Amino acid sequence: MDAKSKSYKAALTKLNAYIKTHNMRKTPVREIILEQVCLLPQPFTAEQLTQACKEEHISIGTIYNTLDLLIEAQLLNAVNHQCGKNAMQYELIQGRQIRMQIRCTQCGRVTEIRDKAIDNLIRIRKYSNFEMQRYSLFIYGECKHCRKTKKEEA
Repeated sequence: MDAKSKSYKAALTKLNAYIKTHNMRKTPVREIILEQVCLLPQPFTAEQLTQACKEEHISIGTIYNTLDLLIEAQLLNAVNHQCGKNAMQYELIQGRQIRMQIRCTQCGRVTEIRDKAIDNLIRIRKYSNFEMQRYSLFIYGECKHCRKTKKEEA
């Protein structure tokens, strides 16, 4: 069994548990959308998901409603990266508790980073009436390549 089918089966199990707990209907369309979410490169946009589901003739409203459901069920993160024309992106959570990334505002390049000092600061921080489950940190700026290109054009 490959990683994509494992992630789909795990996500489907979690979705079905959420649906049952909240007395919602289990529908084949939700399963189709979830399967496509697991197959898409991460992160993805609603437009990319709509394209992936086009053969199933699923409405854009159903796509967005299901994305909201997957966020509520803690299967997806939705992040507005504010760079590029498709700012809102979605990404499977897949058990990751920590995500730190640097993002170029010019070319959109994303690089995962690990910073133990930042991680320690965030983990020891206590918030009244709130228990942290996971976090994401996005640092925006210009990558080395884009800065070099900018200098060459000037």
